[in-house]
Amino acid sequence: MNSRNWVRGRSIALAGGLLLAVSGCRASAGPSPGVASAAPATATAGAAASTSTSTSTDPTAGTTAPAGAGTGGPGSLTVGITSPVSVAGHVNTPVSCEVAGRRYAESATGVVNGATVAESVRVAGYTGPGSYAAVVTVSLVANDASRYAIDAVPATVEITSTGGSVSFSASTYAGRTLAGSINWACS
Repeated sequence: MNSRNWVRGRSIALAGGLLLAVSGCRASAGPSPGVASAAPATATAGAAASTSTSTSTDPTAGTTAPAGAGTGGPGSLTVGITSPVSVAGHVNTPVSCEVAGRRYAESATGVVNGATVAESVRVAGYTGPGSYAAVVTVSLVANDASRYAIDAVPATVEITSTGGSVSFSASTYAGRTLAGSINWACS
């Protein structure tokens, strides 16, 4: 019985350590002027409803008007951030889109015109393409090294089988509004 409790305790400690490590990775990027407040964002997405090995061949089907410039395609982001700084452009980068059970997760990081943009969309209760309540996280490190972030902001997303688009507008903890849109095509 004592060895079982010891194993259970070590498992909990390991899980807690992993959670702290993940949180530490986010925090290691340096202090940001803010992470999202409770102000909800609005989002529209047409995300790829595929696993990380997407075989989508038509990146334009089901997407909204593109932000920035670029043609899209598997493994790409097109960014159009309008506030608090302007960042627009297209980058080919790995885009992870995974479905596990009833959870959908999309995430990507890319450098667009010298600014680093990281974003993710999370959906619980996913059952296939459609409209869902989600949480959206976006962080931006601008050319001048200023940092802006919104974290786990409630949003409504539209998920399709070919690609995605999310529009967001929410306040950071510093009170600045981070707003714009991001299109993605899963790798």
